[in-house]
Amino acid sequence: MILVEKCKHTGCDRPKYRLGYCGAHRARFMQGRDMDAPWAWEITPQERFWAKVDKTDECWIWTGSKDRKGYGKANGGLAHRFSYEFAHGPIPGGMFVDHICHNPACVNPDHLRLADAAQNSQNRKSATSRSKSGVRGVYWSAREKGWRADASKDGKRHYLGIYPTMAQAEAVVVKWRRENMPFSEMDKVKEN
Repeated sequence: MILVEKCKHTGCDRPKYRLGYCGAHRARFMQGRDMDAPWAWEITPQERFWAKVDKTDECWIWTGSKDRKGYGKANGGLAHRFSYEFAHGPIPGGMFVDHICHNPACVNPDHLRLADAAQNSQNRKSATSRSKSGVRGVYWSAREKGWRADASKDGKRHYLGIYPTMAQAEAVVVKWRRENMPFSEMDKVKEN
């Protein structure tokens, strides 16, 4: 009968390899890693996921890799979608997971909600990058020499008038979006 010496790490029954440790504990020892940390096969996908999240008071920031727009990437998908599924269950086909907080790196399930394409587009943070006014739905009209207020919903553009100041045009657009675009979170917090 051949006696096999066991790993010298307490509680490990694997055979000794070098330096008195099994292969796995020897690797951890050589790399200066925690000898008692759970093994990869002992960690659930959720534990592995949440280990890459910095939970602050508000947004929970994904610390893993991100795409060029700042959305977290996890297991070949988007991190915020995994977070939503862990908390609420499967995402129905064709649905988006919308960030109420407008932070693409946030994976806080309380900051995420299901939305269809139209609802998701309502919740834009601000004007597009090509906007000259910097205000969503407000444009300078040289022909009418005033600030034009427009809003788009369901593929239709709604003309809301020409105003002498940008602030007046913005107030009209915000009022219209509050009444017609309930998913627009930024408009809910703007002052009247």
